[in-house]
Amino acid sequence: MKAIIILFLATAFTIYSCQNTRVDNNDSKTLYRAINKNDTATFKIKLTDKEFYGQLEINYHNAYKDSGNVTGIVNGDTLKGTYRFRHYGIETWHTIPIALLKKDDRLIMGQGDMEIYMNMRYFKKNTPINYQNPKFVFEKMY
Repeated sequence: MKAIIILFLATAFTIYSCQNTRVDNNDSKTLYRAINKNDTATFKIKLTDKEFYGQLEINYHNAYKDSGNVTGIVNGDTLKGTYRFRHYGIETWHTIPIALLKKDDRLIMGQGDMEIYMNMRYFKKNTPINYQNPKFVFEKMY
């Protein structure tokens, strides 16, 4: 009986700790939103001087969406990383590179030529990433 009570208290403490940690992590992320014609993207991001991570969801014409996690490194005003996502309703995970340019309170999603190596997509080396005609320009939500 004593072991059951100790196990119960340990489980309750663990659940309480996880819930508090989760709330703190969500509160420290910044919400961005972008709209391009009928497509909408929301991006919850935690940004430090060296790295970033968060969740990105892209809704295409309210017909389907991609959602998943973004992680990467920060180099000055440029954020480069990977977007690991699933198409809505499909079990397969996809991973693509992502590049963002931080300008004021906006994040501009860049586009670049990609190549595949060992079934992973990467931006081609020695080719520039284009931020001139972005698919999304994320505005900071306050």
